[in-house]
Amino acid sequence: MTRVIELSSKNFDKILKSSKKLFVDFWAPWCIPCLRMNPVVEKLATRHSSITFAKLNVDDYQEIANRFHISSIPAYVMFNDATPESSRIGATSEAELERWIDDRSI
Repeated sequence: MTRVIELSSKNFDKILKSSKKLFVDFWAPWCIPCLRMNPVVEKLATRHSSITFAKLNVDDYQEIANRFHISSIPAYVMFNDATPESSRIGATSEAELERWIDDRSI
């Protein structure tokens, strides 16, 4: 069972406001690096129960991606109390993404 929530224009603000820490994976189904990173994000979500993990298809919800100035994917944004705290762009190793998450989950 997945721990990664599919975001949409209907639930984005609700999830954002209800999560102390929120990791959002901005992706698209045609993006090969995004698809390669999907299992990594799923695995990390199982290890970090204090963080809400979610993904947003930028093709379907461009207005939300634009709101956070997402121009390259995959892009990851860590929100703290509904405010973007930090971001990363591009596919990376599981270990590197884990370190980035760990540095922000204190």
